[in-house]
Amino acid sequence: MGDLLKLLRRNRNYRYMWTGQIVSEIGDNFNNIAVFALAMALTHSGMVVAGVLLSRAIPAITMGSLAGVVLDRFDRKRIMIASDLIRAVVALGFIFAVISHRIWVLYAFSALLMAASPFFTAGRSAILPTIANSEELHTANSLTQTTQWMTLTVGTFLGATVIAIGYKWAFTFNALPSSFPPAASGASGLPVRPAFVPRARSSPRMR
Repeated sequence: MGDLLKLLRRNRNYRYMWTGQIVSEIGDNFNNIAVFALAMALTHSGMVVAGVLLSRAIPAITMGSLAGVVLDRFDRKRIMIASDLIRAVVALGFIFAVISHRIWVLYAFSALLMAASPFFTAGRSAILPTIANSEELHTANSLTQTTQWMTLTVGTFLGATVIAIGYKWAFTFNALPSSFPPAASGASGLPVRPAFVPRARSSPRMR
């Protein structure tokens, strides 16, 4: 525990990233529960819930490799911030499904939300070795992994309880004050990574 507190106290960049991880992952798990509950409430169909699950899983898997390429070539911090801001807008879109009772909206916005997610999660993994030194890296990895389980528990609990106030308020709570924008502001404190510049081929020396 002492090493964890020392890391958070001394390493400002990791503290920013860790804060962003907490609010972002709580938002992800909160949204999972809220969307699945809404799908069941609208259709009472397990097949629809399975379809929503697939619409979230497939883009997350397919965009993972693209996210790695983009993050390697452009400013990781800005991409991570953009990912969370995009997800904030998309999360609000689920309110349209509540109003219209159209299931395709759940599929579409679920796919968009998960397509943007790997750009934050992959960016967090890629930037970790650059903000933690060799002595801190093991502790940073441990805290990052432990935080994933913590946010799963908290986000699931909040998603199961807050939807009692109504789905519109639940998705507003998810998108605006509690989740993605704070995650973006957490990422804003990270150091800027210069864009990838291909190494120029050396020209033959003139004699």
